[in-house]
Amino acid sequence: MDQKEIIRREYFLNRKSMREIAKELHHSRKTIRKAIYDPGVPEYKRSLPAPKRAIGPFVEIIQQWLKEDKQRPAKQRHTAKRIYERLKEEYGYQGSGRTVRREVGLLRGTIPDSHVPQTYQAAEGGTFDFGEAYVILSGQETRVHLGCLRLDYSSHYFVCALPTERQEALFECHLRGFAYLGGVPGRIRYDNLKTAVYKILTGKRRQEQASWTAFRSHFLFESEYVTPGRGQEKGGVENLVGYVRRNFLVPLPAFRDYGELNAYLLDCCEQDAKRRRRFGRTVRELWQEERARLRPLPQQLPAACTTVMARVNRRQQVRLNGNWYSTPPEYVGRLVTVHAYVFRVAIAFQDKVIASHARSYGREEEVLEPHHYLPVLLRKPGAFARATPMLKWPLPPAYETYHRRLRERGEGGAGTREYIRILMLLKDHVLQEVTAAVEQAASSGLYGYEVVRTFLGEEPGRKLCEVARVWPNQVEHFDLLVRR
Repeated sequence: MDQKEIIRREYFLNRKSMREIAKELHHSRKTIRKAIYDPGVPEYKRSLPAPKRAIGPFVEIIQQWLKEDKQRPAKQRHTAKRIYERLKEEYGYQGSGRTVRREVGLLRGTIPDSHVPQTYQAAEGGTFDFGEAYVILSGQETRVHLGCLRLDYSSHYFVCALPTERQEALFECHLRGFAYLGGVPGRIRYDNLKTAVYKILTGKRRQEQASWTAFRSHFLFESEYVTPGRGQEKGGVENLVGYVRRNFLVPLPAFRDYGELNAYLLDCCEQDAKRRRRFGRTVRELWQEERARLRPLPQQLPAACTTVMARVNRRQQVRLNGNWYSTPPEYVGRLVTVHAYVFRVAIAFQDKVIASHARSYGREEEVLEPHHYLPVLLRKPGAFARATPMLKWPLPPAYETYHRRLRERGEGGAGTREYIRILMLLKDHVLQEVTAAVEQAASSGLYGYEVVRTFLGEEPGRKLCEVARVWPNQVEHFDLLVRR
């Protein structure tokens, strides 16, 4: 280009002829003429397309495969990588994979998709999506599911981590997100989540899950669903999942439980809103403007759970998602309502909650409450030794020692019955209090249900303690005195 500029200066400013310039600069007159009549950057133009020596003989084969793909399912068509592998294995192709990818792109007529800038009004809409990430939870590397709710106008977002993406998790994310963002936008866009969409109809029409429609009707926002396979229609929240993973969860942070993890993510949302800027203002400032226009939450919020009916079997259990949960013995054979929340399971009979358990996400696990089985074991003490709820009950060692001494002193199942009655005290008292009472009774050489009640402070505690002090040498007859 510098030579071209010199030629033009010599010709137009110094009034030299093309012959003189060619002689001085040692260029051909053809080159001088091009420089004079075209001041732009010179470009090399091929008279014929460059020969495709490596891929050329295989172009027709690739075209045939792509043509056949049009009759096959969209998710089972050739990728450029698969075409490259087949060419190597079946036809002895010696070229590179990059050459194949470039040729496949040309044959498919691939054109990069473009996007149109969008302008949103405050509180007009938002987007929601689930994503996955890994964290250290209770000392173990755990996969968690991130629920992300983002407002379109302010770009402020809410993220929470849950152990599942089931429908109750969808409800839980929305309840938490609306509470954090201070209201409800007019419209929210989604993927075609199975927990929300029962069937995809033509165009934008969807047949939604009845329970999802009932939940949404409490807040009166509209749902929009993107075209299948077109995630860019809600690209803001799609990118948000990766943004959260890269910026907040690298390297893998460690937490005790989901409560601590979600507190951390909430703080990250707050700090990021103060730092990020949009249209010359911080995201937090835009959100404060938008929050005033969001729809208020209803006075009565819906429960973030799914509900199923189940019958209690003879083992006092109901089944939910492949796991078993216990109920009190009086409900055996009855039809109960099981409310499945993200972190707990509530079992109700005629609108009365009869059992509540921590939610399990394993398979064929038994979540048993020992107190549900103690009344039965009181009638059947022989089943106590191998009773699963008792074996899984993490009691301090003092209880087993006390039980052993009670069996030594009692006849038949009498000692075990006394021990079961002591365990039943744990339903109405704190574990530490009952444990202290058991240890005090054992250190005093006194064994029995009434003795433990005495040290626990229940009536007739004071009288029994008085007996123990007045007749210190009659400790071996203390149980007899209690019975009298």
